[in-house]
This record gives sequence, C-alpha cells and structure tokens, in this order.
Amino acid sequence: MISLCLGLTGLISGCSTLPSTSVEPASPIGNTTSNVELMDDEKTPDSLAPFLEKVSKDHQIPLGSLQKAFEGTKTIPSIKKLVMPPPPGFQKNWKVYRSRFVEPRRLAAGQKFWKEHRAFIEKTARETGVPAEIIVSIIGVETIYGRHMGNFSVKDTLTTLGFDYPQTPNKAARETLFKNQLEDLILLCWSEDKKERAFQNCLNQKGSYAGAIGLPQFMPGSIRRFATDGNRDGKIDLRNSPEDAIASVGQFLKMHGWVKDEPVYLEIQDNSKALSVAQSLADGEPKAKLQLGQLINQGLLKDTDLPSNTPSLIVDLPSPNASGGTDVQYVIGLRNFLAICDYNRSFFYAQSVAEFAEALSGDQPATLAKKSASKNKAQSKQPAKKKNNADSKSSKTATKKTANAN
Repeated sequence: MISLCLGLTGLISGCSTLPSTSVEPASPIGNTTSNVELMDDEKTPDSLAPFLEKVSKDHQIPLGSLQKAFEGTKTIPSIKKLVMPPPPGFQKNWKVYRSRFVEPRRLAAGQKFWKEHRAFIEKTARETGVPAEIIVSIIGVETIYGRHMGNFSVKDTLTTLGFDYPQTPNKAARETLFKNQLEDLILLCWSEDKKERAFQNCLNQKGSYAGAIGLPQFMPGSIRRFATDGNRDGKIDLRNSPEDAIASVGQFLKMHGWVKDEPVYLEIQDNSKALSVAQSLADGEPKAKLQLGQLINQGLLKDTDLPSNTPSLIVDLPSPNASGGTDVQYVIGLRNFLAICDYNRSFFYAQSVAEFAEALSGDQPATLAKKSASKNKAQSKQPAKKKNNADSKSSKTATKKTANAN
C-alpha cells in the first residue's frame, strides 16, 4: 500500500521481511509470509458485531450484508506471533538486512520485470517524476514481483489485529489502526461489487500477515487513497495487473513528496570528523530537521549542486561487529528518502530500496549483483549528473547518491 507499513504508523503499505533476531523487522507487513500455514483459528471476536453495526450505520451498507460476509471470521494466532516486537537484546543488522534484497535472484527478477514492462514503467516515471528503477525496486523488495504476496485472508488478518492484538505497550493504538484498515477493506470491496459472492471474495482475498495486498503490498486504506487504474480497465487490481501496481507505486511516492531529479541520499565524507558529526546528529527520526548547507559547513560532505536549504536528515545504519560492538554507517537522507519511508517507516527499508534501484539501473547480469553493488558504491562518490530524461539509463542518476552515502 502503501503505507501501513509505515511501521504501521499511519499508512500501511508494502513491507518486506519477517521479523528476525538479527535483522531489523521491515514492519508488520511482510512479503515473505506467503508459505506460512493458516492454522489454529480462533473464534470470532465478540466486539466484531458492534463494529459492523457502526460501519453499516456510518456508510449505509445493509447490516445483513455485512453480517453474512463476516460469518465464520476467525482470528489467527500465528499472525499475533509475527507482529510481536523484537526480544530484549535485539540488535539491528544493516548488512544482513541489505543482503536480503540486493542479491542475484531478486536482481534477475527485477531486470526481467523491467524489460517486460519497460514502456509502461518509463511512462509512469515521466508522469510522476519517480525514477523507473525506484518503482521497479519497491515492487521487487516487497514481493519479488508477485512471487510472495501473502497467503492470509485479509479479512481475518485485520480482524485478528484489530480486535485481538498481542499484549504490547501500543496495543490500543495498533488495534485502532487495524480496525480502520478493516473498515477501509469493507468500503473498498463494497464499492467494487455489492453482490454477495463477489463482496465476500474481495474481503477474503489473500495478503500479508498485516493485511497488505498485491505486488506492491498496499494496505486497504492506501488502495482507496493512493492506488490508481494503470491499465485503464475500470478497476484497480494490484494482485493481477502489473500496470496498476506500477502506476500506484509512482502515484504514492509522488503524493508523498517525491522531488524529481533529487537523489534519495548522499554519502558522508570518509573521515573521522564527518563520522563524529553524523553520530551526534543522528536521532533516528524520519524527519528532515537539517539543511544541506549546515552539513557542508560541518564537514559531512563537500559542496553539491543541490540548494543549500535542501531538507536533510542523518540516517544511521548499524550492524554488529566481530568484537561484540556495533559498526554504524551514516548517510544523508533527502526528501525522496523520506518519501520511501512513508511507504515503510524504516531506514533499512528505504536504503535497501535505494541501493537495489542502483543495482537494477546498472543493467548487469544477475550473477554480477554483488560486483554491481560494489561498483555502484565506488561510482557513487562522483557527483550525480541530473538529467530530465526518464529512460532507464538517465533516470538512474536521480536515485543515486550525489556525494558520499551510507
């Protein structure tokens, strides 16, 4: 969707991987849950009935239709385990997280997807200002181009998380969030087809363990607000229409502040002073509280052709080291970094999308994925040249780091 993923903060969208004790969770909207068995269902929550009554009254949907559609709704215990927070002592691991996405299999699939849909992807890039490789990257990171779209009933998933969220400090807020998404699912499905069977099928479509749907893993609320009918067939189908998925990703990022031809991030200079300054400025918040001019004056990067008042933030990417400590890479995130964070509220996620996009735009065989990543890292130390053309070669310059990143 986009965007519940926001770490499940405000929008839910695409999210990427299952939580792990060694890697930062991508947010409770994973795309690697498609093979998880749906087991040990529980009874329908008692509080579901008054919820349906309210939805019926608020939106003039016949209560009988809702009650019929929700007959047999179950909560799913395995989902509650998947959304639990990391255990005490959990260490984020940027290097391992990145390796899950910038890797040969996903790169080969991305190059194939880009080739098959090149004309439409480039058209979307021109219309939205979002580079082709970023659009391709997000769909690849989310579901490997439809290979892993989730195997849970979206209705049961959202009922579970909306009415029986695990006992965590943010339980109340999360339940409200997922109840809202369940309401959005009802409205989405009712608007598509009011016939009993079609309505029920829509509610029970398969999705991730947080209720995200389709190739780009949009939450129901994001489908209603940001998805678009890319192939102009009169309906939005993010599961079966690559054009709808492509157009919706571009539309989402555009509506969340994507700045055409501005990089996603910049590298900091490779010296101890820059590292120390970056460490002091990194606060973990996905907010652009700084300006590039300040960072230049403090020695984090050399001069750039971007305006000195360009909003910026310091992004920290920690990994455990062999001695038991933590190594941290820092990059300067720009407005487009934050637009990706609006898709999934995770620095790891946004940086992985950016670096996978760089590998994709290198147009190299999948077997060279690791070499491609290293090559892009070295090349990125040169200032990116801005171009207005949105073809596969020129558009990549808008996503690459312009000074020193990560």
